[in-house]
Amino acid sequence: MHERVLSVGWNYRLEVVAGDGQSAPAGSTLAHALSVSVRDAAGAPVKAAVVVFRVMASTDGTAMVDSIAVTDGAGVAAAELHLGSRTGPVAVWAFPAGAEDRTVHFTATATGGPVLAGVLPVNVGPGDTLALAGSALGGVTSTVDFGGRRVRPLSGGGGDLLVVVPDCLPAGNVDVRVLSGTVWTAVRQVSYSPRRRLITLQPYESVVIGAGELATCASLVTVAGADFVVIPQFAAKADSPVPLMVHVAAGAAATAAQVFGGSGGRAALREAQPGAQPGAQAQLDVAIRDEERRLASIARAEPFSRPPMAAVALESLRMFHVIVSLAGDSTTHVTGRLRFTGAHVAIYVDTMVPSAFSDAALERMGRLYDTDLYGVVTSTFGPEPDIDHNGRVLIFLTPRVNALVAAGDCGQRGFVTGFFHGRDLLATVPHSNAGELFYGMVPDSSAHFSCAHTAADAERLLQGTFVHEFQHLVSFFHHVLARGGNPEETWINEGLSHIAEEMASKLFEARYPAPLGRSTTTQLFPDSASPFISPQMLNAYVYLYTTSSHSVTTFAGTGSLEERGAVWLFLRWLGDQKGEAIYQRLVQTSLTGMANLEARADEPFARLFGDFATAIWADSIVGVPRTAVAPRYRFLSRNLRQLMAREATIAQWPDPFPFTPMRIWTTGSAEGPLMPGSMVYLRMGPFGAGSGSATLSFARTDSGAFAAAAGAQLGVLRVK
Repeated sequence: MHERVLSVGWNYRLEVVAGDGQSAPAGSTLAHALSVSVRDAAGAPVKAAVVVFRVMASTDGTAMVDSIAVTDGAGVAAAELHLGSRTGPVAVWAFPAGAEDRTVHFTATATGGPVLAGVLPVNVGPGDTLALAGSALGGVTSTVDFGGRRVRPLSGGGGDLLVVVPDCLPAGNVDVRVLSGTVWTAVRQVSYSPRRRLITLQPYESVVIGAGELATCASLVTVAGADFVVIPQFAAKADSPVPLMVHVAAGAAATAAQVFGGSGGRAALREAQPGAQPGAQAQLDVAIRDEERRLASIARAEPFSRPPMAAVALESLRMFHVIVSLAGDSTTHVTGRLRFTGAHVAIYVDTMVPSAFSDAALERMGRLYDTDLYGVVTSTFGPEPDIDHNGRVLIFLTPRVNALVAAGDCGQRGFVTGFFHGRDLLATVPHSNAGELFYGMVPDSSAHFSCAHTAADAERLLQGTFVHEFQHLVSFFHHVLARGGNPEETWINEGLSHIAEEMASKLFEARYPAPLGRSTTTQLFPDSASPFISPQMLNAYVYLYTTSSHSVTTFAGTGSLEERGAVWLFLRWLGDQKGEAIYQRLVQTSLTGMANLEARADEPFARLFGDFATAIWADSIVGVPRTAVAPRYRFLSRNLRQLMAREATIAQWPDPFPFTPMRIWTTGSAEGPLMPGSMVYLRMGPFGAGSGSATLSFARTDSGAFAAAAGAQLGVLRVK
């Protein structure tokens, strides 16, 4: 890990706050984080200081989950310690980056953990009973993992377990391990030989099978009246959003293949929201995110520099470098006057338009951002760096943002609402403003600078844009500056910014439970939540309308409306399953992309994606109690069908849910394009009297095999 020196810590004083002296089983993560407080020479807490946590003399896998931590507003930094395989004492040092002489010490003790000593037999197939021997294995409450497929034991205690080998694993050596409490055992291997078996699903049960295993592993029991949703999918990320032509069949598939996919009425859906298309904003975002990737190498090569503290005095003037082209390659000097200052944010307004916002509007906006929105982002993702020592995020409202798109182009290209640029956090880079800065549009009712926006429109649009861009700022800081890594990959970075918007909505949802804060009795959400949740509902609907053509993971540029809706849905489901603290873990790391996601979720992406794809259909099925469906196959904090029905009502679309699965009956097939990182939904059944079985297949239309990296798999959910 390359240590970044954000705040040279020679004058800092560290104290242990919590986490010292813990004990836990070997192989586990300590129950409580190791926490230190950082204070300056005057005894004041230091925000955004980088603290290094270092395990001393470890050879057994003992390690910090992340060896870098950043202090929050109270000056506290915390890091998790994962114990290795050996028992005994462990020592950890913590010190400010660049100041090892200020070290404080932690101790921990690794006690005996679960041990998987052996498995019998070593040659197995689906449905076989496997005996596991060891110690502290946890009995029937433990979990046994077969190469990413997790099952519960049939019986057993701390020293032995019996477990049924699952169906549809890849042929060859498979890793087996046991999760006892919160601790995984070391891995043992078995040799797996697939064979076709009958799989019986009860209503609302689901299975996900790799495309390569379908030919040899399973047939689906089809009792009378049974009805299934079949979900071909690619659980992967590709280099570019290019679909593959795929073919899905049930039984002998004697009938001609039906065709799924295509744009359908997508254009009509998007045209229902004038100005929502991301053309101009997307072009600017692409330019900025590309430059931030280049800036990451500069940040790693040079010590981090903090500029002198900039005064924050009302009515004072400040010069800003502001981008004046969508390519992001040219700037100009613009003067702003400080019109609002709070505990966390300060708002400057371009002197060219001193009356763009009234004093009352600026006061209202300032209180909202300072009291509510700042805390939403920092509590969800972590602190900003405060490189200019003024304790505030600066907001600069300027018509230069409006003028990035000419008035005559707004109808085709949309408009720019606001943005963050990572170079403002690098004080030595040309055209940097050397501070935490958000640029926003101003009202322009007469369309003097660009397309017309009333003061109310601008105020509403800026709310969601601020929290969205603030997440980008926090992410860039933690990934690039604090840890010397690369910016987060676009799909996760944008998805987390949409989560930031939703988290702002949830703040107001909690503050104003129904019927409070609503203009009409039909509203799901209070008026104050609408600017934050409405875009997510729209984006999710248009994605679900054409899932085969858009992707959760593989974006075109910085993402279309559909792609942003896709990743918001995935991260919302993930937060429901893993707890919303996972969003902070995804940001406060040097890992990026799929590696980051799998490490933070502690699961293979294929398993996560397969169950997410099932949840899209299984959540809140009409006429079925939500509790009839396992929590893994639901959105726990949202009712997806309710959200989509409300969006359809708002937009005056006829379908309360965006799609109805195409039926392939019992010996039918379907084919069409399928994007990497997405899925399509088909319906098989209902089956007639008697019982039988159906064999499913999922392949390329040219009969070629899917590449292993494609993540081709088939989900099956029984719904009747």
